[in-house]
Amino acid sequence: MAEAVNSPKCGLFKDVKFSITNKLDVRSAGFHPVEPVLACGLVRGELVFIRGTDHSTPFENWKMEPKQYRYGRIILSVQWNADGTKVAAGSDDGTVIVWSYPGDGKQEFHRKGLSNFPLIVWNPFNQDVLACYNNAVDTTHVMIGDSATGNPLTHTIKSTLYCQTVAWMSHNQLACGYDDGTFEVHEIESRNKQLKGKMVQKNRHDLGDHEHVCINVTIPQNFNLKGGIRSAVTSIAMNKELNLLASGGSDNRLKIWFLGSNDPTRVLDLDSACKSLAWSSDIKDEKTRKTFIACGLENGNVVIWYPFERGNQTRKLTGNNQIHQLFLSPDGRYLASTDYYKKLIIWSTKSWKSIYVLPPSGFMYPYMMTWDAASSKLGISERKGQRQFKVIEFVEAEKCCAGCKKTPQNLKLCARCNSILYCSKECQCSHWPQHKLVCNKHE
Repeated sequence: MAEAVNSPKCGLFKDVKFSITNKLDVRSAGFHPVEPVLACGLVRGELVFIRGTDHSTPFENWKMEPKQYRYGRIILSVQWNADGTKVAAGSDDGTVIVWSYPGDGKQEFHRKGLSNFPLIVWNPFNQDVLACYNNAVDTTHVMIGDSATGNPLTHTIKSTLYCQTVAWMSHNQLACGYDDGTFEVHEIESRNKQLKGKMVQKNRHDLGDHEHVCINVTIPQNFNLKGGIRSAVTSIAMNKELNLLASGGSDNRLKIWFLGSNDPTRVLDLDSACKSLAWSSDIKDEKTRKTFIACGLENGNVVIWYPFERGNQTRKLTGNNQIHQLFLSPDGRYLASTDYYKKLIIWSTKSWKSIYVLPPSGFMYPYMMTWDAASSKLGISERKGQRQFKVIEFVEAEKCCAGCKKTPQNLKLCARCNSILYCSKECQCSHWPQHKLVCNKHE
C-alpha cells in the first residue's frame, strides 16, 4: 500500500496496525461511543473487544479483552447504540444480533428477504431501537427491531420501491428514501407487545419545489416533463439540534426540510449526484458558530454548505473519486471522506485543508470508517477481511518523527517549512517523496 501523506502545521496522523488473529479475519469494527473500546467483527463469527487504559493510550498499547461474543456466522457490520450499552452485529445470513455490553444478554432479529450485508442504524433518540436494511440487494424491506424487553419485537416496512437510505427523526419516526425520488416518514409504536407502523408523511425530493424557497435550482436537462425520469433519494441526514432533515438525490440537488413540512426550506443545486451527507449537528466553528452540512458527490467532490448564512455560502473540497462515505469526528475537528477506490482523506473543519491522505489501493470493497469518542483515532475496515485492524491515529507534531513515527527527544524541524519533525537525516530523506507534496504548501 502507498504511504500516507500528512500536511504540516496540523499535527500528524499515523497508521497503527493491531494484530488480532493469524487469519484474514476482521470484516467490520466500531468504536464505543463513550469508553476506549473497539468492537471487531470476525470472519469466523466472533465479536471481540480491544480496550485502552484511557482515550490517550496509543492504540498500539491497547489490549484484547477476555470477553467475546459468538454467533457462528460471518460478522459483516458492527454498530453501537447511543450510550454504548448494546452492540449490534449484522451477519452474512441477514440476521442482526444484539448483545448487552458488558453483560451477556443476547437477542436475534431476523430480516425477511435475501440480505447478506445488513446495514444497521440505531435510533439516537431511543437506545433500544434500530433499523436494518440493505441498499444494494433486496431493498424493498426495512426491519425495525426493539430490544427493550426480553422478547425481541420486530416490524417490517414493506414497499414496492427500493430503499436507498434511512434516518431516524425522533424516538418513533424513521425516514426512508426511495429510488423514485420520494422519501416517506414512518411512525413506529409498541402496542400489546407488538411493533406497529404506519406511514404519516410522503415527500417528493425530485419535484414539488416552491420557487420562493428554492436557491439556485434548475431543471435537469435530461428531465422529461411528460414521463419524467427515475431519480433516487440516496442520502438522508437529521440535525437533532435544529429539527431539520436534509435529503440528497441523484437529481443533483440537496434539500433541507422542517419536520412535518411538505416543502423544502432550502435547496442547493449540485454538479453531481449526492452520495453521502453529514450535518455539523451540535458542532460549530469556534469563531463563527456556523452550522454546515457536508455533501459527498458521485464525481468525488465534497461540498460544504452553510445553508443559513447570507449569500448561500459553499465551498468545494476536491481529491477523492466517487464518494462512498463522509464521517465527522465527534468533536467536529475533522471530516473523513473515503471513496470506492479506497482513497481516504481527513480534512480540518477549521481550515478545510486536507491534513491526511491515504492513497487509493483498488476498486473493490471501500473502507468502512469509525471514529473513537475522543476524535483522535479513525478506524478503517474492509469487507474482505484483513489480518490486522488499521487505525489512523493523531499525535502532536512536536512529539513524533514524521519518518519512523517514533517519539525520541532529539527531533529537529524541516529547514524548509519549519513545521514537521525528524529524528535523523535518514528518516528525512526516506520520507521526502511524501513530504515534498505538502512542504511549504500552505505558507
